[in-house]
Amino acid sequence: MSEKALGQILIENNIITEAQLNSALRRQKLEKGKYLGQILFEMGVPQEEINKALDSYYKRKRIGQILLDLKVITPEQLEEVLQKQKDLRKGGVHKLLGTLLVELGYISSRRYLDALSKFFNMPIISLKKFLPTPALQKTVGAKYAKKNLIIVLENSAKMIRLALAEPRFDIMEDLRKGLSIGKRIEFYLADPYEIQTCMEKLPLST
Repeated sequence: MSEKALGQILIENNIITEAQLNSALRRQKLEKGKYLGQILFEMGVPQEEINKALDSYYKRKRIGQILLDLKVITPEQLEEVLQKQKDLRKGGVHKLLGTLLVELGYISSRRYLDALSKFFNMPIISLKKFLPTPALQKTVGAKYAKKNLIIVLENSAKMIRLALAEPRFDIMEDLRKGLSIGKRIEFYLADPYEIQTCMEKLPLST
């Protein structure tokens, strides 16, 4: 799907106006490497609406295929990592694709986050100076958050902001349904190791 096609889809679904699209396309020419969805999100277009439009009209590729398309990894490396991931799951160990790729030295964690950011239309956020709290984590359930590597960044009257180590459609859908309380939900990406560090800062009871 081209960026122009995405823009037309958003207009047809009354998510943006033609003036907004033209403005975003002008910015895109200046901000090389950014996808249209990323720019529209920065302009204030709801993240969920952009992604809904994408999912309605475009079958997303698996993240492994995206990394292949970007020539970040080889088909042999991807096959090796997917097999390793399956073997670990058989032993009751779940490791993210990105974590394994980084551990094996095939990609840098930043490069993988960049690919995820473009795929999911999610900004990357640093958690190095963020101090999580049990109260915020309870927004999604402390155990659920720990299992799925989720850090709650904000829970205000109008918005809930969440940082994920590696987004999954089923997890995001669960969160949208579970937090269906009239608030806007925004998802951000964070380095898995930074999320683990945040988890370690929380009291053991959480």
